Amino acid sequence: MFHSIKAQIITIYSIVIIAFTSLLLLTVYVNEKDRMLELELTTSTKISQMHATKLSQEFGQYIAMLKVLSGDFKPVHNDQETIHRLLQRLIKAGGDNFVNAIYIDQALNLTDANYNRMKAVHPSLLEGNDWDDKEFNISNPINSSFENKPVIIVSVPIRDNKKQWSGTIAAAVPIDILPKKLASIKLGQGSYAWLADSEGLLVSHPNSSFIMKNRATTEENPDYPGFNEVVKQAKLKDNGYGRYSDLILDESKIVTYSSIKYLPGWVLYVTTKESEIFEGIYEILYNVIIIAVLLMIVFLVFVSQLANKVTKPIVKLTQEVKSVVNSNSDYFHGIDSKDEIGQLSKAFDSSFRKIRTHTMHLEKMVNQRTQEIATKNSLLSEQNDQLEELVSKDPLTHLYNRRAFSRLLDKELARARRHKSSVALAILDIDHFKRINDTYGHNVGDEVLCRFANELTNNMRVEDLICRWGGEEFVILLWEATASSAFRHMDEIRENIANLQFDTVEQVTFSIGMATMRHDEEFKDWLHRADDALYKAKETGRNRTVIDCNEPPKES
Repeated sequence: MFHSIKAQIITIYSIVIIAFTSLLLLTVYVNEKDRMLELELTTSTKISQMHATKLSQEFGQYIAMLKVLSGDFKPVHNDQETIHRLLQRLIKAGGDNFVNAIYIDQALNLTDANYNRMKAVHPSLLEGNDWDDKEFNISNPINSSFENKPVIIVSVPIRDNKKQWSGTIAAAVPIDILPKKLASIKLGQGSYAWLADSEGLLVSHPNSSFIMKNRATTEENPDYPGFNEVVKQAKLKDNGYGRYSDLILDESKIVTYSSIKYLPGWVLYVTTKESEIFEGIYEILYNVIIIAVLLMIVFLVFVSQLANKVTKPIVKLTQEVKSVVNSNSDYFHGIDSKDEIGQLSKAFDSSFRKIRTHTMHLEKMVNQRTQEIATKNSLLSEQNDQLEELVSKDPLTHLYNRRAFSRLLDKELARARRHKSSVALAILDIDHFKRINDTYGHNVGDEVLCRFANELTNNMRVEDLICRWGGEEFVILLWEATASSAFRHMDEIRENIANLQFDTVEQVTFSIGMATMRHDEEFKDWLHRADDALYKAKETGRNRTVIDCNEPPKES
């Protein structure tokens, strides 16, 4: 039988078809497997970086919030009511992100928002010289005795006018909010994100039994061979990927990792089942194999009659397939016929289309995740702007607070020196304000402050800088004002307000101390001269304006 030409053609053709199909499947599998693996690793790496960026932005926002509010703690000393009010304000600003707030003074006395007090002895709480050259500190998770749950302590130093450490303000972030933060970025099927701190302790994981118990270490674990090598890489590089085996679940897994900017030593991992990555190509190959087997059976029956007719299309089909596979072309011409070769061509075309569709789907997911991150970054930027506005204004009078005034002052003084302009500083103090509070109550006192602030705003120029310095004291920076012009303007305002009718209190007077800026004079010296002038105004009877004695006119 095998000596006949027909038998030889059938045998040789069958062998060629089997070899061709096998080679085709192997070529498709090898090329597309590597391509899909590379695309999945790229996607997973970007997703892990997105998660890391998200956490970094969250903790960056916490640090910015603490820095903004740290200035309010400078003058509190041991005023527990003020400390508690500021800590409650910090918790309110942090929302669900903070479960407690902490203040530590120079004597290492710790006070939290719930009136708990103790000595600050935990090593994660920095003190004194520990804060040299450090703007913030984020601890590894600790089991807090106040909250009875693991928390991360985010702290910033409070520095005095000499830039020396005078205390610490901190917020307690519960680790159980981390999964919620990570969940804001969607992962592919079979993937999950988890987080390890600088000591390898698992802080966030889909399996809650791992949290605060298991560690990602460089020591080999018999249940997860190969994972210790991934941990070693993560300690050397900010981003990367690796493979390991999960013998407990009998699965091969791919893990990508990314470091987190504001959390030194912390690593964000994204783990994906390797079988999920190749599930699509396995299905495609299975369909191709089924189709190929069916077609080969048909070919074996009719090959003797169709040998000459089939040989030419087979060669052409082989060339087309190799061209598509080797060149990664997106267009497959195929064979346009109604016989088995045409069906095989359509099967290959369908397989390539499915592969291209899967690839496009993965690319679309990457673009979608990127857009989501951009949207969230935009929202975070808007929230940061709103927060900056909130902490820059006095909540009662809506004037600039002391912190905002100090920040704007540097720009204004630099502009004045650059243009060699004359600038005056006025300190205003409402006379007998304590008597108003004691007689009429603090609500009336607040109404007086608001009315007083409105009158100042209405009577000052737009370019003048008005600030509520504290209590009943206000500070005004008068731009392009000489000693005489500033004196006349402020004294006129004083007389106008003294003649106004206030509800309940009827009349409110105030004293003014003024000084103009001298060449190369530091602000603290300038402020001291204006404060001395205010003291003289108070000492000589109140309800008057006194300017620094070295600058005429001296007083009203």
